[in-house]
Amino acid sequence: MSGFTTDLLTGLAVYLALPANGLKATFKTSGAYTALQTGIVLGELRPEPDRQIALSAYPVSSDPSLSDSVIGVQIIVRWEGRDPRPSDDLADDIFDILHGKTHLVLSTGITIVQILHASGAPLGWDENQRRSVSANYHVTAHRPSDNRT
Repeated sequence: MSGFTTDLLTGLAVYLALPANGLKATFKTSGAYTALQTGIVLGELRPEPDRQIALSAYPVSSDPSLSDSVIGVQIIVRWEGRDPRPSDDLADDIFDILHGKTHLVLSTGITIVQILHASGAPLGWDENQRRSVSANYHVTAHRPSDNRT
């Protein structure tokens, strides 16, 4: 059994990897990515592959009387090379898929009410000359509990 955050991030990773979204990214729950794949990972960026999308979550707000919570989802994209355009383009593609999305039920059963882009920033190049960009989204999700309606 997994928790809400794991289900949220896994569901978003599966959603981003759907061929219909056109991102051409791959999400695997186990095993390594090939050098030619754009891997989607949960948590921190991994050493490989060079092209990667990392998803992590942080709390934003939860009303004690309502069943919806706002969860921040940070998405860091990385692309090899000194040219900033590929990493910016990948971040833009993710924006086009997620920003303004409403009424989405993820494969993990989490119900998303709305996703809104909140902020972002270039993170520069790492020691292997791979550029990273961060984008933060506020995800309003249905999260009832024994203490909330």
